[in-house]
Amino acid sequence: MAELPAITALQGKGFSRARFSVREINNCGLIRLQTFHRKAGQVDNLSMQLGLALPGPGAMLADGEQQLFWSAPGEWVIAVPRGSERAALMELQSKLDGLLAVQSVMTDSRVVLQLGGQQLRAVLARGSSADVHPTSFAEGRCLTTRFAGVPVMLVALPGEECLLFADRSVAAYLLDWFEAASRDC
Repeated sequence: MAELPAITALQGKGFSRARFSVREINNCGLIRLQTFHRKAGQVDNLSMQLGLALPGPGAMLADGEQQLFWSAPGEWVIAVPRGSERAALMELQSKLDGLLAVQSVMTDSRVVLQLGGQQLRAVLARGSSADVHPTSFAEGRCLTTRFAGVPVMLVALPGEECLLFADRSVAAYLLDWFEAASRDC
């Protein structure tokens, strides 16, 4: 079967203001890892089989070329280089064989936006009731919340930057929302 070229959600659209910017990250593949039987020790079993400690609530972990983000109890998002999802999924499946865990590729159903600038936290505060101040949403922290009326995951990066993960279908809406909410930036 022929490989189809990837089409990004925003097709290169984004914008940059003096103190706020939005751009789509399209070199990132995404895998969801879920466990459904949350009995004592289940996450420890997963961690032991994977050979790394899965991040706990609100945390992330960088492991080589992949990053793991806690997104909900018993659920993590794993970011890998785009195009390596199949190999990463096969490796996960081999390591977790026999455990009650599900892995699925979700690259094509999500959009990843990189947000940045001096007014980042002010703009984020306009779209969510989540506490995005540096003391509670510091580098390496992630949170799942409703933002501008849609479910998203936010990840704080070094400096004044963060990633926003959302359903691909709301990418254009979010870009429009950011343009309107950051006019004073």
